Amino acid sequence: EMKNSLRTSVAIALVCTILLSQNFQQVAWAKEIEVTKEWQLLGENDTIPAGMHVRMDMTTGEKWVKQITDDDDDDSEEESGSNAVKVSATTTESAIIQGDGSIQVVPKAENDAESSKADKSDTEEESYDYEMMHRTLSKLPDEEKERIGGIPELPQGAKSRKITSKERKEFESRMADIWERRQKELKEWEEHMLDVPELLKERMKRIREYLKDPTTHLNEMNLDEDVPDGQVSHIVSVLQDLEYQLGDLDMSRDFHTLGGWPLLSSLLLEDVHVPQNKTISRMSRRMESKIRSVQSNAAWAIGTSVKNTAEFFPYAVEPFVVNNSKERTTAIDELIKVFCQEYDDPGSWDIRNLMGKAIYGIGSLLRGNRLAQAHIVKSSDGGGAMQLGKTFEAIALDRLQTAGQKVVQKLLSLAGDIVSDIILHPEMASPDV
Repeated sequence: EMKNSLRTSVAIALVCTILLSQNFQQVAWAKEIEVTKEWQLLGENDTIPAGMHVRMDMTTGEKWVKQITDDDDDDSEEESGSNAVKVSATTTESAIIQGDGSIQVVPKAENDAESSKADKSDTEEESYDYEMMHRTLSKLPDEEKERIGGIPELPQGAKSRKITSKERKEFESRMADIWERRQKELKEWEEHMLDVPELLKERMKRIREYLKDPTTHLNEMNLDEDVPDGQVSHIVSVLQDLEYQLGDLDMSRDFHTLGGWPLLSSLLLEDVHVPQNKTISRMSRRMESKIRSVQSNAAWAIGTSVKNTAEFFPYAVEPFVVNNSKERTTAIDELIKVFCQEYDDPGSWDIRNLMGKAIYGIGSLLRGNRLAQAHIVKSSDGGGAMQLGKTFEAIALDRLQTAGQKVVQKLLSLAGDIVSDIILHPEMASPDV
C-alpha cells in the first residue's frame, strides 16, 4: 500500500512537470538518443522521442528508457514490487534528464506551439516576394510613382562587389512599406466603390431638389464658398463633384443606368432655372451669372461622361423631355443651342466660360460619333451642323476677341477632327454623313 502511494505521488509530480514546465532552453541543446527495445540508461540532458517507455529507479535516481512493446503489461507486474516508476511519453515530444537528477517532460502541445511560432516567424519574414512587388509597382504611371515617393532600384550585385545585407534590408523595408500602403489604399477604394450607387443616387437627388425650386437654391448659393473636395453644398459643387466621378467609365455607365442622364442634360436649358412666365433676361445680373455657372458645369460633366467613348455615343442623341413638355430634345442639341446662342454680354467671364465648356461637351459627343454627326446634320431648323458653321463664321469674322482665343482654338480643332474623321474613315459613313 505504501509503494502504491509512493508511486501515485511520483506520477502526480511527473504530470505537474508535464503541464507546468516552461523551460525550452535546455531542449535546444539536449541530445536525443536512439531508443531500442532494450532498456537503456539515460544520461544527463539526454532526450527521447515521443511514444517511449520511461522508468525511474527511486532508490538510485537512475532513469531508463526503451520502446513500448506488447510485453509492457508483464513488465509492469514484475516491477510492482520495486522502487520503479514508469512514464509513457505518448503525449510528449521529449523528456529531459536535469542536472539534479529529475525528469522534465516537454508537453507535445507546448513544443508544437514553440515550433509553430518559430515557423510562423520564418514565414512572416519571407512572406513577401520583393522582386514580384518591384516588377508590379514599376509598371505604375510615372505620376503615381512620384506620388508614393518613387520605387527603389532593385539591388543587383556586380562582379566587383556583392550586395550587403544592409542594402538588401533597406530595399525590402522600403518595398514592404510601399506595398502595404498601396494595399491599404486599394482596400479603402474598394470599400468606397461599394457605396458608388448610393453616391450617384445622392447626386441625382440633389439635382431633382434643385429643379423643383431653382430660385431658392440660386438665392442661397454662394459661389465664393470654399467647398472641400468630395463634399457638396450647392448645385454647382454637386456638378463639380459629379464631373469628377463621371471620369470613371463604370461610374458613367451606372449614372446613365440609374436615370441620371436626362436630369443632368436638362440643366443646359435656360427655362428650367427661371420661374414660369419669366425669362433669364429679366433676372438680375447676379442671378444670371449663377445660372450660367450651373449650365457650364452641366456641360462639363456631360462631356466628361461620354469623352469619346464609343460605348456611350448613343447618349448624345438619346431623347428626353423636360418639365412634362411634349417636346423631345437631346444632349447634343442643347449643347449646340448653348454654344450658338447670342448673349447680351458675350465678353463676360461667365459667358466665355460657358462657351468653353459647351464646346468641350460638343467635342466629346461628336468626335468619332457618326450617330451624333448624322443627327445634327438632319435635325430641324437648318441642322445643328449649320448652326455651328454660322457661329464659327461669326466668331472668326468679328467676335474673335470677344469669344476668346481658347474657344476659337477648340472650335477649329473640333472642325478639323470631324473632317479628318470623315475622310480617313469612309467605311463608317452613313447617308447623312
